[in-house]
Amino acid sequence: MIAAPRQRWFFVLGLAAVAAGFLLPQVWLLSLSLKSKAGMFEYPPSQVPWYLWNSLIVAVFASAATLAVAAPAAYVLSRERFSGRTPLLASLLVIQMVSPVILLVPIYGMIERLGLIDTRAGLILVYAAMQVPFTVWVLKNFFDAVPASIFEAARLDGATRARTFREIILPIIAPGLGATVVFNLAAYWSEFCLALVLLDSQARYTMPLGLFSFQSGYDTDWHLLAAASFIALVPVIAVFVVLQRYFVAGLTAGAVKG
Repeated sequence: MIAAPRQRWFFVLGLAAVAAGFLLPQVWLLSLSLKSKAGMFEYPPSQVPWYLWNSLIVAVFASAATLAVAAPAAYVLSRERFSGRTPLLASLLVIQMVSPVILLVPIYGMIERLGLIDTRAGLILVYAAMQVPFTVWVLKNFFDAVPASIFEAARLDGATRARTFREIILPIIAPGLGATVVFNLAAYWSEFCLALVLLDSQARYTMPLGLFSFQSGYDTDWHLLAAASFIALVPVIAVFVVLQRYFVAGLTAGAVKG
């Protein structure tokens, strides 16, 4: 009876230590962002809102494009049995493990032939293509967990496959969709290498490139860099807070499935 409260306190202290490990760097970043060389508050450069806007456009549209392709593909791979299904799943797994950095040269050549260099559309296309295999695998597990009786009931009610997918199955796997959206948005928001190669003009820089542009070979205004970095964290935190319920439910569902 005495050991249980002690174990609970140790658990709470452990969680507090982990939370402090994540929060203290953010507090330090906020403190540094409020300082300047003159010891007075100074706002980050005016380009920061534009960098945020570029990142928002790219992340949102890339996430939407990824889900538009990956959700139907995962549904078919989960519910249908056809020739070549197993090799296709294996190919998606292999592609998922390949780093985009290895493919920078062919990616650049392809986007250049499409005339999409230094455009947000080109970056959105590449981001969505690179994240589809991961999203397909994640969503497939959620489709696998849907009981077969639901599909049978929908078929007996006369629902088409498209209607079953759109109106019945997607609401059921909403936690999985929320979890993948959070993962994908975080990946798109923080991606640097592809954006560095595909974007040339500063007007189209995403937030990681904008932060990189604050540094030079001779001097770095660390207070401005810290202020812009803290601002860049706010949308990510806001998205997680909004989708936290779906994110936690998605992780829990995945754990139960495993």
